[in-house]
Amino acid sequence: MATNRKNIIESFKKIEQELNLFTLEIQGVLVWEYIRNKVKTNLLVESGCINQPHAKKDLNRIKNGYKILRNLVFNNPYMAPNSDILIWGHQRRKLLEDGLWHDLYCDPILSETDLDYVYLEKPYLGQHKIPAKTSNVYYLDLLHYSGDIRNFVQGGNISLDKEEVQNLNQINDQFAQIFGIDIALNEIIENLLIRRASILPFYKCLLNQVDPEVVIVVVSYGKEIFIEACNNANISVVELQHGVIDKDHLAYSYPKGQTKSTFPDYIFTWGDFWSENVNFPIANERVISVGYPYLEQQYKKYDNSESTNQILFISQGTIGEKLSKFAVEVEQHLNIDYDLIYKLHPGEYEQWENKYPWLLDTNIEVIDSSEPPLYKLFAESDVQIGVGSSAIYEGLCFNLETYVYDCIGSSTLNQLVTKGSAKKISSVGELLSSLGSNNIKFDQRYYFEPNAIENACCALQDVLDDSS
Repeated sequence: MATNRKNIIESFKKIEQELNLFTLEIQGVLVWEYIRNKVKTNLLVESGCINQPHAKKDLNRIKNGYKILRNLVFNNPYMAPNSDILIWGHQRRKLLEDGLWHDLYCDPILSETDLDYVYLEKPYLGQHKIPAKTSNVYYLDLLHYSGDIRNFVQGGNISLDKEEVQNLNQINDQFAQIFGIDIALNEIIENLLIRRASILPFYKCLLNQVDPEVVIVVVSYGKEIFIEACNNANISVVELQHGVIDKDHLAYSYPKGQTKSTFPDYIFTWGDFWSENVNFPIANERVISVGYPYLEQQYKKYDNSESTNQILFISQGTIGEKLSKFAVEVEQHLNIDYDLIYKLHPGEYEQWENKYPWLLDTNIEVIDSSEPPLYKLFAESDVQIGVGSSAIYEGLCFNLETYVYDCIGSSTLNQLVTKGSAKKISSVGELLSSLGSNNIKFDQRYYFEPNAIENACCALQDVLDDSS
């Protein structure tokens, strides 16, 4: 039985090949490409390898009904104007010094282009942050909160036939034998088919309303139905990289030669490292290294700040319990004379005192808001410690002595360790023996292509030209 993250992912890849799951067709739909990453994540959560990555949808029907009605009147996407570009941005915004809530991935690019666009936003933790930096914002509450949307179309009548159920039961049994977990494939696929039948016409209507030449998404996984609608309308889709992409991230990494029809037509990565180290299910020439505009802006802003005797821990919901306990061990060690900062992921802000109560009675400074900015913390720190966050790569741009805490998920940063940019540690003793070495080997250009905004605008214009 597979028991750790690495073994689970490798076993997962093996079984999907043996069972030919990429050819699994249910009611005319190649379902595996829609649910592959979801099934993998569920396995990791159920096995105890990671915590639930993100907060779940609010199920308060009265509140959600109000949000739907409000969206009918305000920021209704079905009243958006025709535009060259339709953007499905990142719903988690960040409050910056100008008092505006920014989409860190889209706004730096949009601020430098004259192209007209419509921006779509899902609620994050039940809210839309205002005032937003982004113009022309339309909310997707209508689609997000309409759990019973299938009642308006024939999707609610979908059910699996006897032969399909038998086939899926056999697949379930194979997964249970390997992982000891019931993946509930029948339920996942039936819910997918119902949602697809229900929501595909709404996406089609939205695309007809805006009539874009190009669609931009920040996160493509979970948006397969939307991308299918774009494909049906012959609209090119571009994804902007938003986090770590590696060979174990199964939303992006596919067996060599395997395609995914509901994958973006292009992906703009932060640099050649990300473009070269994953088998994307699209042609190599459509994987374009443009850089990370927001990082570039912030690096210039804080590069001259003076560092202090400070260790910065970079948390994530999936590994926060283990990393926060390690931070407490570091704080209690008599021979480590550093100030300790524990930077929570935004998804951890609200519940950290319940989830990590051991942090409360320590001298560790817990950052549970957007202030001070992460890049200011980078500039003021000497050392950073994390597990698998993309922020670790960003911290290296500030020449931070970097350590990867060896727990489930740390394999994501193995290449940094291999290349000498970071050191893996599993105990306070190992950290203590290495502190102060500061022997960083980090080729910033390889990970983050310079002139990011200019590169992204030029690449986007090329896609527009090809699409017209």
